[in-house]
Amino acid sequence: MKAASIPLTTWNDVEQFIDASSMRITPSYFERIVQGNYPLDAFSKGQLASKAWLLDELFRTVPLKANSTVAILGCWIGSIVEFMHNGLLINRIYGIDVDPNAVELSEKLNQKFVQDSWRYKGVVADIATLNTSHMEFETAGELISVKPDWIINTSCEHMDTHWFDTVANDQLIIMQTNNSPEYDGHINTCNSVGEMTAKYPLTNTLYIGSLETPAYTRFMQIGYK
Repeated sequence: MKAASIPLTTWNDVEQFIDASSMRITPSYFERIVQGNYPLDAFSKGQLASKAWLLDELFRTVPLKANSTVAILGCWIGSIVEFMHNGLLINRIYGIDVDPNAVELSEKLNQKFVQDSWRYKGVVADIATLNTSHMEFETAGELISVKPDWIINTSCEHMDTHWFDTVANDQLIIMQTNNSPEYDGHINTCNSVGEMTAKYPLTNTLYIGSLETPAYTRFMQIGYK
């Protein structure tokens, strides 16, 4: 599959890309952002553009399947959760992060889904210790054992490849990485689409491409091992 390339050479280009995407920030979502104590970096133009790109390609390339269970690895504050529930047939999303404060903020931002039979549930866990094809963790006093249908990781540059190595062949992978090693915590970046596909090889690729911003280039692939 030929990789798609989206060049956004100015921040104005980035803004227009976000505005034209499937991501629609509702008044209620905006109000939660304004009232919450969330890190501003989570809503930077680069972050919003990368999430808008992911959503657009998910809606375009992935067949809808009712009652899917999704695990977001390195979920941070879960800024993408509401948009996924609005556009896809998802039963439950687990947002997994090693930072308890981030998980608490993710549940605050997505409280209506937490209260709706755990359509979203934050999980404090170290991804490096999880088997992504058979996850076991404790949250809210419950021991959960689950094999998610989808594995989403938009923070691959923050971790090694253990999460990918343990994904099963029938789990959909949606992953992003980038070429910016200078950022704090970026321990495993990629310099090109080719480097990403070599490090994270798929046998059935539904989408592959790059999103170039004025600050860095982000790479994404969607598919199965």
